[in-house]
Amino acid sequence: MTRCHMAKKTYKEAISSGHTALFISEADTAGDTFECKLGNLPAGESAVLTVSYVVELSVEPDGKLRFILPTVLNPRYSPEVGHAIETGSEPTPNQVDIGTPCELTFSASISGCYNVESITSPIDKLNVKISDDKLSASLDLAELFQFDHDLTMDIKYENINKPQVILEPGNLEKDGFLKEDLLMVNFCPDIKQGTHTENSQREFIFVIDRSGSMHGNRIEKAKQTLLLLLKSLPVGCMFNVVSFGSDHSFLFKKSEIYSEKTLQKALGVQSKMDADMGGTEILKPLKKIYSETCKHGYPRQIFLLTDGEVGNTSEVISLVGSHKKNTRVFTFGIGDGVSTSLIKNVAKASSGKAVFIKDQDNMKAKVISAMKSSLTDCLHDVKLNWELPECFTATTIPVEPPVIFSGDNVVLFAVLKSSDSKVDVSGSLTLTGTLGGNSVSYKMKIESTISPHIDLPLHRVAAKYQIKELEIEESNSYDGQSGKEKEKIILFSQAANIISKYTAFVGVDQDTKVPVSLIKEVNYHQSAYMAMGPPMMQCCMADIDVCLDRGEMLDDLECKSAELESGASTFMARATMYKSRPWWKRFVPSLSSFSWPSFLKKKATEEQASVHIEDEQEGQEAEDEDDSCTDFSSSNQLTGDKLMDLVSQQNFDGSWAPTQRLATIINTTETNLKAKYKGSVWCTAIVIIYLETNFSHCKTEWGMICDKATQWLTSQDKDGKTVEDILQEVKESDIVKIM
Repeated sequence: MTRCHMAKKTYKEAISSGHTALFISEADTAGDTFECKLGNLPAGESAVLTVSYVVELSVEPDGKLRFILPTVLNPRYSPEVGHAIETGSEPTPNQVDIGTPCELTFSASISGCYNVESITSPIDKLNVKISDDKLSASLDLAELFQFDHDLTMDIKYENINKPQVILEPGNLEKDGFLKEDLLMVNFCPDIKQGTHTENSQREFIFVIDRSGSMHGNRIEKAKQTLLLLLKSLPVGCMFNVVSFGSDHSFLFKKSEIYSEKTLQKALGVQSKMDADMGGTEILKPLKKIYSETCKHGYPRQIFLLTDGEVGNTSEVISLVGSHKKNTRVFTFGIGDGVSTSLIKNVAKASSGKAVFIKDQDNMKAKVISAMKSSLTDCLHDVKLNWELPECFTATTIPVEPPVIFSGDNVVLFAVLKSSDSKVDVSGSLTLTGTLGGNSVSYKMKIESTISPHIDLPLHRVAAKYQIKELEIEESNSYDGQSGKEKEKIILFSQAANIISKYTAFVGVDQDTKVPVSLIKEVNYHQSAYMAMGPPMMQCCMADIDVCLDRGEMLDDLECKSAELESGASTFMARATMYKSRPWWKRFVPSLSSFSWPSFLKKKATEEQASVHIEDEQEGQEAEDEDDSCTDFSSSNQLTGDKLMDLVSQQNFDGSWAPTQRLATIINTTETNLKAKYKGSVWCTAIVIIYLETNFSHCKTEWGMICDKATQWLTSQDKDGKTVEDILQEVKESDIVKIM
């Protein structure tokens, strides 16, 4: 482990001398991607790469712990080059056989201090064996793994919210950080949920990724989720909707008050959304948002839904970090291969919350759950006080603990130094902070479980926490201070022997030597676009000249041509040239008379004579697009999804009007909806009971919708009855039927 520039120099010198050498570093574009170079492997030899790593498991909304083994790596869109970029690898085209199958075998052993209830995978079939005492388990894949998704495993434990304290002894043979003992605390503070409408005066900005890589099921899920978000907004808030791809557009020039009129305009945009905006340029729309001053009394919160395929992650993190005092960002990483570095660190830098949503996950439930968190007070200005025997000193990692939302699992570390090795670790920990303007504290007793491990995994996780905190501080500091943060990052990286953006691993085998004359370095440029499952991903990631020269997999290119818009003009120009070559008809008869899709011609024309539209003009167009305020709740056709159809019929204030359309959805008559009370009171109560009766299994999705309806009922004239009285009347009326 050494500084990057020194590691690169050592690697190049070894290669030039004919030695076999290995170089591993973080990718320049993101901290969640690593590059490995193996040079001068003797002919006929094989190489085995063993990677050891430790990762913190995420806690899902249902309490399960999720392990992900990434197998999908999406190209990252770079605004500088205007298309997706490769992740740094440089294979030689003539030496790569993309038809060679890749196989994955996977087995795992699980052990800990919690009882294991179950181990499942949302996609793959597993052979699972849980021990009799339930403290350990083993598993492997039950069938051949397909490389079109990340390998995902969910572990359900008993009493997962029970506080846990683990002491990992240091290694006395090591120096510095790895020599010291480390204490890890894992617990879930009991932050009482407030009523979410108590903080309704907020500004919500929904930033929706409409790039090409969001095509298909992802954009449809995003549209449904946005519908739920818009309908769940509290009366009195401000909001805006931003769409982005290669360019961006705003629903309103500035956020506006939530009303029936502004809601209908937003629904007009939501109903027409598609993944038709090219690449993934997140930075510019965020800059535009931050250029507007926050309205006093309306804390600003951004909900960013994206598949996170960008190449300027550090710039985005730096931008949101510089505005964390007035804007919090909730990030939602959609699909396999999403940039964990972008999603996690944007949320962390802005004191927000990061959520990962696999393609098979319930996007609506996860996003709405986060929105509930955004409407309740969180614990901030968190500080820790370690009450230990006098011989101990404790240094907290991270130095500045994150904000804590209700239900969050908190992981904290302390590096321990002791002047008396005979004294055991004992005592208590007090966590203090501010919640809703009041000072609160949480105290827990330290009864540590000693967990010795030769590889010191907890030490390395703690070091990574510290490095990420330093990187965020570095991005927000001035030039003179950033140099100090860089040196701290390097010191921590080398002390824990884990990679950072300033350090790398390098290894040289002095015993092997390959004749330098046989070494040929070939620059390989990947043509750009988005991530897809094999074989389409392989075809898109290959250089288009090489791909067309081989005539391989062009049937797939034809089928997927609508997904290649990012590089449309280049593809069209080169492929047109190749069509005149004699091998074309022999290799690809299906494309010999291929008529180019209109979007390819249009794209090429647009790139030759593009006209930039200013953001203000775009915002004006969106705002003035439909002053008639079309009622999208009533004009849209029913989808057959009863829950979403009910959501679409709700008014902005939380009520439901007694219409024939609503009667059709819940299988009753319009007369029944108007049978009692004035206005929409009876009808709204019927819908609440209908949801509770038929959709109790997905209450997370519609809970805020019903809360809003209940608040509306509370404010209405109910002939002296309470809301509970009316809901009970609905239950006794037998109007609501079980589906």
